[in-house]
Amino acid sequence: MKKLYGIVLALCLTVCLSGCLFEGTAFFYADYVEADGFDIAVNKVANCCFVSGYECMEYTENLEITIPDDYNGIPIKRIGGYSGTGFPAPFSISLFSLYVNAPKGNEYHATFSDAAVKSRNPEEYTVEDVAFTLNIGKNIEVIEYVNMDFYYPHINDDGSITFYHAVVNITCSGDNKYFYSKDGKLYDKKTNELISDFAYPAA
Repeated sequence: MKKLYGIVLALCLTVCLSGCLFEGTAFFYADYVEADGFDIAVNKVANCCFVSGYECMEYTENLEITIPDDYNGIPIKRIGGYSGTGFPAPFSISLFSLYVNAPKGNEYHATFSDAAVKSRNPEEYTVEDVAFTLNIGKNIEVIEYVNMDFYYPHINDDGSITFYHAVVNITCSGDNKYFYSKDGKLYDKKTNELISDFAYPAA
């Protein structure tokens, strides 16, 4: 009886450890779905998901967006990640459909990095932050990959360019065991360190 108990315990430990290991394995995030504007990668082996891009189609001031706690009962535990053979899928907020108005083939039918924007003649453009309120629920355990270094060009009537850049004010569920929010920013609950991966509004 003790031997059987030991075998069962060992199997349970193996399954638990495997689940934890597979949560971070890109290969098992094989299914991509869209829910509430978010792209979600599903790992059925480890029974978890990560959320990546959010596509903004309409905007009102300080638009509130909420990362779902789960997808079809599978908890969303990670923000950003990698899928398949290691394809990067960072959390980001796309403003492309909202602001980019240049035709295909034009240099402004594209996204720019902060460095690419600053390399241009400063007299030809302005930068405008687009603020969102991002709600993070209780299930998020890992901030795997965030990239908010995307600037979306809009050609104004006078020919000047405005680059629109998404920033977030974050609220985090008090039931989250790993993170907390303060003054619109996200912090690690264990170390109290700021999660600096997100783009926050300028002070």
